[in-house]
Amino acid sequence: MNKILVLEANPKTVEALIKLRKEGFETAFRNETVDKVDLKQYRDFDILSVFVFSRVDRQVIESLPNLRLIVTRSSGFDHIDVQAAGERGILVSNVPSYGSMPVAEHVFALLLAVMRKIVKADSIVRSSKWFSPELQGRLISGKTFGVIGTGAIGERVARIAKAFGAEVIAYDTFKKVALEAEGVLKYVTFEEVLEKSDIISLHVPLTKETYLMINSDSIARMKNGAILINTSRGQIVDQEALVEALKTGKLSGAGLDVFEKEPPDPDDPLLKLENVVLTPHVAWNTVEAEDYILQSTMDAIRAFANGKPINVVNLKELGKHPLAPTISFN
Repeated sequence: MNKILVLEANPKTVEALIKLRKEGFETAFRNETVDKVDLKQYRDFDILSVFVFSRVDRQVIESLPNLRLIVTRSSGFDHIDVQAAGERGILVSNVPSYGSMPVAEHVFALLLAVMRKIVKADSIVRSSKWFSPELQGRLISGKTFGVIGTGAIGERVARIAKAFGAEVIAYDTFKKVALEAEGVLKYVTFEEVLEKSDIISLHVPLTKETYLMINSDSIARMKNGAILINTSRGQIVDQEALVEALKTGKLSGAGLDVFEKEPPDPDDPLLKLENVVLTPHVAWNTVEAEDYILQSTMDAIRAFANGKPINVVNLKELGKHPLAPTISFN
C-alpha cells in the first residue's frame, strides 16, 4: 500500500486527495509546511505532496527513508533539492502547465494597478474624497513592453500586451521563432530589453543564471521611469536595489507577487512604498487552476503507483541511480 503525506493541505486539497483512499492509498494530511512537521511519524511513507512554501532539502529527504516520490503542487520546483532526491532514486513530479493563463492575467492586474493607481484611487474614494490630480495614470497602449522569458506564461503575456497595443520585445535563450513570424514580438538581447522597455515583466525560472539577474547594474540600464513586474520568483530580483530604484524614481513603479523572503518581514522597506503593488504569491490562485492542480497531483500519484510516472523533472539527477533503468515513463 502506498502511503501519502500531504502537506500545506487546505480543506479543498483534503477534499480532493482524500478520494485516493478509496483506491487503496493511505493518506495523511497536515496544513503545515514541512519544517513544522515531526517527520519521524511518517518514516514509512513513500509519497510526499507539497506546495511551494515547503523546502524539501536533503535533511527532509533523509528523514523519510521510504520516500520514492515527491509531488509538488506547482510548476516551479526550486524548493526541492532534486539532486538529493535523484541520489536516492526518488522521483520529483510537478504540475507543468496550470499557471500560464492565471499568472499572465495577474501580470496585467498588477500592471494596471500600478499604471492607473488603482490602490490609491480606492483609498481616496473610501476616505470620502473624490477626484485628485495625483491619480492621473498612463496607458499600456503605445509602450514598449519587454518580456524576459517566453515560456508558456511569457508567451501569453506577450500576446496580451500586443492586444493592448504595446510593442513587444523579448529575451530568451530559447527563441520561439513562430512568435516572431506571427508578429507577436521581436527577440532582442537581454541588454536591449532593459534599455528599450517602458515595462518589463519577468518569466524565468530560478536558476544559478537567473539568480539576482535584476540587480543594481541591470536596473541602471533601464529607462528612467520604467515599471517592473515580477510574478516568477523573488530571488530573481535584488530587492535592495529595487527599493532604491523605486525611492529615487529611477523606476516609477513595480508590481510584485513574489519576494526574496516570503512572507516579507513587517519592517521590509517595500511595504512602505506607495509606488509598488504587492500580492502574496497568488498569481496562480484561481478556482480553475486549483482544480487542475489537484487533479494533476492525483494523476501523478496514480501513474507512479502504476509504474509509469509522469511529469518527472529530475531525470538528469536520476540518471546514474540503479533504479533509473527500471523506470517506465509515460
